[in-house]
This record gives sequence, C-alpha cells and structure tokens, in this order.
Amino acid sequence: MRPPSIAYPVLIADIGGTNCRVSLVEDAERPHRHLARIGTGSFATAEEAFDSVIATLPQRPRSAVLAVAGPMEGRIAQLTNASWHFDGPRIAGRLGLTQGLLVNDFEALAASLAVLKAHDVETLIEGEPEQGGVKLVLGPGTGFGAAALLTQGERGFLLPTECGHLGLGPEDPAEEKLWPILAAKEPRMTIETLLSGDGLVRLHKAVAASSGLDEPQISAADISRMALDGDPATLMTVVCFWRLLARVAGDLALAFKATGGVYIAGGIAPHLLPLADRAALRAVYVAKPPLEELMAKIPLHVVTAQDAAEQGLAAIAAQLSRFGLDDPRRLWFG
Repeated sequence: MRPPSIAYPVLIADIGGTNCRVSLVEDAERPHRHLARIGTGSFATAEEAFDSVIATLPQRPRSAVLAVAGPMEGRIAQLTNASWHFDGPRIAGRLGLTQGLLVNDFEALAASLAVLKAHDVETLIEGEPEQGGVKLVLGPGTGFGAAALLTQGERGFLLPTECGHLGLGPEDPAEEKLWPILAAKEPRMTIETLLSGDGLVRLHKAVAASSGLDEPQISAADISRMALDGDPATLMTVVCFWRLLARVAGDLALAFKATGGVYIAGGIAPHLLPLADRAALRAVYVAKPPLEELMAKIPLHVVTAQDAAEQGLAAIAAQLSRFGLDDPRRLWFG
C-alpha cells in the first residue's frame, strides 16, 4: 500500500498568536517561497486570511500543511493566544484543497531540526551530542512551546507538548526577591507566565519594583531594544530572562533526556543573543545535581533562521513518513 503523500503545490503557514507567515512550496525539489506575513486576527477566520493570499497566485495550491500555536485534536486545532479555530476538512472545502495536514507549531520546529544547516543555528553551550539522540526544541514567543524529535533509523517521530504550562518557582536569592511581586498578580506561576512576550513584560515590572525604579508601560520589543542600548532596568530584566530560560532548558533537557541537543527557537531569543552571558548561562544550565556530567554533554543552541518553521513544514510535506505523520487519520481531504 502506497504511503500517504501531500500533493503539490503546497501552501504552508506558521501560525502564532501574533503573526501568521504564509509560504508556497511548488514541488519537493524547490525551497519554500515566502508569500505574506499576516497579523493573526486581522481577518475573522484563518480561511479568509489564506484566501486573500491564494487570490494573488497564478496557480492555486492543491494542499496545505499548517502549523498552529495551540493544542491539536485530530484534524482540529485552536490557537491558544488568539481566536482562530482550525477545522481541516472545512478549510479544505473553503479553499478548494484536495488534502491537508494540521501540526502543532513546535512539531514544525522539531521537524526543522532534521534539515537546518549550520548557519541556521548558533551554539550557546558546547557539548558532546549523541548521534541519533533525542533533540528538543523549545522557545518563548507569544506563548512558550516545546517539542521533541525522536529518530529510529530513517524514521522519525515528532512529540509536541504543552510544557509552557508547567509550574515554575524560584531557585536562588535573586529570584526569591522577585517571586512575591510576580505571584501577587498571577493565579499560578508557569514557564509561559515568565518566558513569553508578556512574561518579559511581567519580569521587567517586577525587576523595576524590586529595585525601586519606575515601572513604565513598555512592550517586550521595547525591553529588547532598550536593553541592547544599555538601559539598566531592562538590562537587568534580560539577564533574569536568560537565566530562567537556561534553567528551564536544562530541566526540559533532563525530562526528555535530549542527548541530541536542545534548541531555543522563537522570535525573542535571537534578538537577545548579544546580551547572553554564555559562561553564566552554562553554570545555570548544567547545575542539575547529581546529573551535572550528563548535562555537560547536552549542547544548547539558538535557532537563528527566521524561517525554521517553514523549513520544517516543507520537510514534512516532502516526506510524511520521515516524521511519523503518514497516519491517514491525521490527513484531511476536500
């Protein structure tokens, strides 16, 4: 029996809580071609957004592979931090597609780990990765996501998670000073509460309050820009952010025993790379007694390619079975 495949041309989209990046893959031998970046919520539905892009193309796509920043249930998905709802068969019918596939956004990023080039990644912490070991990708954006890539010979499996909603507590005196301020306004402290775009804003308010400084209403993008310019309060915030991110990355590395390496993806970390104190981050990342020796072997990278998710989606479309996505129950048809 012939394994399921995706018909070309394929519309691919990386759909987050803030932005939706849409590209086209014309055939398996060509790289994806970027078409549009749409604000999530600028259209009432995802179908309307995709239709507006497809209308500009000389040839309509036959299929779609869509990465959604939210939990999946078969052929249905819902954005966690925005209103768009996804029903695969309904999308196929509305857009005139013969078939399609919904994946979690971090499934797409995990798939990209199989195809990213050296120039798409910057290493924060060196290690001794295990050939064929589990690779883990995680990252802060509008929310916080994580997924793993497991490989067995030529076949791989993608494991999406909801790690962003795991609880998070203080581990050192600096964090213990911030936590009462942070917890006073949050019903539950999670990884996403602090390690996301809104989390960076929350951290900044707590850092400013604990230092007796003014608490200006600024965005995550403002914090990044001001920290790079040397502003003291935002610089302190970014230092705290990096330390928390390294700690969480180390914890999740152990949870998945990610001996193939850990990769930080998303829009925030690459912008803040110039402010990453690698020696300090290594100390936090590796400090997992009694498993420091294991942690020292697990490298930590930052994915710098802006199109990593699209690369992953194109790889999935080219070979569903490579990532364990050839189950007909996940595909949808028009």
